[in-house]
Amino acid sequence: MKPSVALLLLSVALTARAAPLAVQSFHKDADGVTFALQPGTMKIQVCADKIFRVIGSPNATNPPVENFVVVQRWRRVPFTVTQTADAVVIATKELQARVAPDSGAITFLDARGDVLLAEPPDGGKSFTPVNAGNEPAFQVQQTFLSPPDEFLYGLGQYQEGLWNWRGLPRELRQHNTTSVLPMLVSSKGYGLLWDNASLTDFNPLTNEVALIEVETPEVSTNAKTPGISTWRGTFTSGAAGECVFFAQASDNRGEFSITVDDREIAGIKNYWTPLSLCGTVALSANQTCTVTVRGGKTVKLFAGPRGDTTTFRSQFARAIDYTFFYGPELDDVIHGYRFATGAAPMWPEWAFGFWQCRERYSSQTQLLAAAAEFRRRGLPLDLIVQDWKYWGPHGWGSYEWDLTKYPDPAEMIRQLHAENVKFMISVWSNPRGTTRAELETNHMLIGNWIDVFNPAGREIRWRHLNEAFFKIGTDAWWGDATEPGDDGNALAGKQTFMGAGDFYRNAYPLFASQSIYEGQRAADPNKRVCILTRSAFPGLQRYASAIWSGDVSGNWETLKRQIPAGLNFCLAGIPYWTTDCGGFWHPTNQYTSPDYNELLARWFEWSAFCPILRIHGGATETEMWNWLPGTQKILRAYDELRHRLLPYHYSVAWRVTSDGYTMMRALALDFRADKAALAVSDEYLFGPAVLVAPVTEPQATNKTVYLPAGTGWVNFWTGEKFDGGQTVNAAAPLEQLPLFVRAGSIVPLGPSVQYIGEKPADPIELSVYQGADGSFTLYEDEGDNYNYERGVHATIPISWDEKSKTLTLGKRSGKFPGMLKQRTFRIVFVSPNHGIGGAVTEKADAEVIYKGRALKISAK
Repeated sequence: MKPSVALLLLSVALTARAAPLAVQSFHKDADGVTFALQPGTMKIQVCADKIFRVIGSPNATNPPVENFVVVQRWRRVPFTVTQTADAVVIATKELQARVAPDSGAITFLDARGDVLLAEPPDGGKSFTPVNAGNEPAFQVQQTFLSPPDEFLYGLGQYQEGLWNWRGLPRELRQHNTTSVLPMLVSSKGYGLLWDNASLTDFNPLTNEVALIEVETPEVSTNAKTPGISTWRGTFTSGAAGECVFFAQASDNRGEFSITVDDREIAGIKNYWTPLSLCGTVALSANQTCTVTVRGGKTVKLFAGPRGDTTTFRSQFARAIDYTFFYGPELDDVIHGYRFATGAAPMWPEWAFGFWQCRERYSSQTQLLAAAAEFRRRGLPLDLIVQDWKYWGPHGWGSYEWDLTKYPDPAEMIRQLHAENVKFMISVWSNPRGTTRAELETNHMLIGNWIDVFNPAGREIRWRHLNEAFFKIGTDAWWGDATEPGDDGNALAGKQTFMGAGDFYRNAYPLFASQSIYEGQRAADPNKRVCILTRSAFPGLQRYASAIWSGDVSGNWETLKRQIPAGLNFCLAGIPYWTTDCGGFWHPTNQYTSPDYNELLARWFEWSAFCPILRIHGGATETEMWNWLPGTQKILRAYDELRHRLLPYHYSVAWRVTSDGYTMMRALALDFRADKAALAVSDEYLFGPAVLVAPVTEPQATNKTVYLPAGTGWVNFWTGEKFDGGQTVNAAAPLEQLPLFVRAGSIVPLGPSVQYIGEKPADPIELSVYQGADGSFTLYEDEGDNYNYERGVHATIPISWDEKSKTLTLGKRSGKFPGMLKQRTFRIVFVSPNHGIGGAVTEKADAEVIYKGRALKISAK
């Protein structure tokens, strides 16, 4: 609905800051409560006992709701509405929303009345009239209070290495190495999905620091080392405390950095730099400092104290629209998000093995030779990837093969499959060739990009992908540059099938993945979809999509920063994430450089405990045999360990699908009551059992590791036990990634294999880490179809009772074709120097034949 002129004039009063929107009246609907405000309207929809959605505009009625992010069709749940002198209260058995009658301000509370999130007392909503193309719209802003001890996670993937978003500014714009997920998760036990796909500022600063250009570079002839502009200004603090500096509009290449006096507080050197950058520094009262920004011909700098509010400001909207999720545990919050936006389907089992990728294989012969060499050397391999430029003379991104280099693609894939290697291909959303010709004829382009918002555009894309790739056996898809484009600006000022591109610019990757997912499921409902893409938006998980962190540099600082980037991304609700292991940009002496080989070894060790294990590199022959001998040995060892861990990994993947679980787990997910754990950004749990502490410093031989309180821990490599709630100095020789296992954990290990599916998972070695009660559910299915959606799968519950020292293999539930009706479990009660390090334990503590009926095994 278009804003009326009168109401647009009324809303002008709200442009400077949020102002009270007094409640004039309200009425209960079947699914919530609608409030008439002065001015405007607001609907609080009761979606579930723990989920409320808020939609508000300055008009007399709200516009129609768009549901391309939230796709759940909500069932009605009981709720009450009561009115007191100071509030209208909407309540379910778990959650309350209180609306202040004099301001329209909302406060969310749990059933006990404890505040979870609140707008400022005088209100937190504002609307500023704007135009999106020819359509009247609003710039909308929503502000909440944030207490000093709150930790805010999520928002997507960013490259500065920042962790707690409380009071920090952020530009939510898709970009190579930056991925936008406007979903916040709070240590206070709630989550908030900001349902807006336009360019959005999170915690925007208003105090701009005047800058003068002090160094104008000469034009560089080398795109990888462009000239860098340097800008300088001064800033004077107010009260003593932490100050935030936020720079925007970088050159997007080479370097972007902020230096306060002589200290660099934020900086990235890479072929692609982010378009905005944030850093913090402690300043004394009324301190004047010199601020230098490098990178950006039109750069802007903002500064101010770290704030105590949480604000979303979107450039284009028809209404404020957000969904509130209550936990109180963060797993509950993410489960709610997945319930609202779609479950993550099961990936094929082979996807949890090893992906061989490089930039690039340039012929059919070269790719087949690489796969064959993996097999000859006995290196586990599950997938090989064809990067760009396979299209040859057909034009950029064409969904066509250069037959001079790939004379028989179908035969190439047949040979790969004969060697039990799956095939992934890179596909772009700006194709030339016959695809573009049909898109142009049917007016399905936005500039050079497919209008994936149009169902007909998605259908044309899939038809060409199917003919060129899927029909001949392609197993997986690599959607590159789905921002779209490296700066994420391709839709600005353009028109899409759904309306002005300014409304939808950040959502492009969601629809790009939809085109492949829905196309493949319709073409072959018995083959699971597997998509890797460079950008994301809420809901992406329902299209079997993961992302990687983009074209990052291969250096130690970048490695360190990937960990909080990935953890925040997964906390925003999308479970599958990875990196270019080793970075995309490598030094020229990469193969012989001891420093780079050390970096690659550490990066690979860590990647073996990421949702996806994938190596990559620009202009690099990334195959394991091309590195120094010591590096080769480490890469082989962790590749083999990854494959042994498949029963554990695949069972956790089932929880991701069935329970809305998170595989790569920031400590706040399991230890929210441990205040020290909330601040930890350089370690995490991989599944429920294994604490991973990546080494990110060169020539390190140990690593400081925080062991969360409330449980005991066991060193994976030695079997030594530790109490939680302490920091330990863990041994970390080059070949050893610090790993600790939570007491009470049960970790299943399968046989050594060259590829997933080579042999049945028999025997399974069950590593039992004593010290607390524990349980684990072993999940199995056919591995690569959707029969599991109809219940065709099997689970075996396994539990450990610490008091009686008894392990119970429970009764198996379910069945599937090919299921082992009888199998061997080798039971290992881990202790110092026994059952350690992931190797096959020579002498198990017990060995039992399991036929689906419950068994008990005593450790006494």
